[in-house]
Amino acid sequence: MAKKYTAADFFKKHNRSFMKFGEMFAKKITDEELISALAEKDLEKLAKVFRLVFEMVDENTSGDESDRLEQLIRAYSEVSDIE
Repeated sequence: MAKKYTAADFFKKHNRSFMKFGEMFAKKITDEELISALAEKDLEKLAKVFRLVFEMVDENTSGDESDRLEQLIRAYSEVSDIE
């Protein structure tokens, strides 16, 4: 009988690959040219990506950190509106 392969085993085995993907994703999500190109190509997909990122950030931060994130986003939006 084959040994059961759990989700925990899978993530443990492939942890480095997930970390590399996360690092690459973080670099890409801050690449202004890439984001601009995606916005022109498919704004709905870009909005879904950001929604998922913000949901994940919200789930993984305390209320204090979440409030701080909202303040930063609001401040950035206000600066962007000025330009």
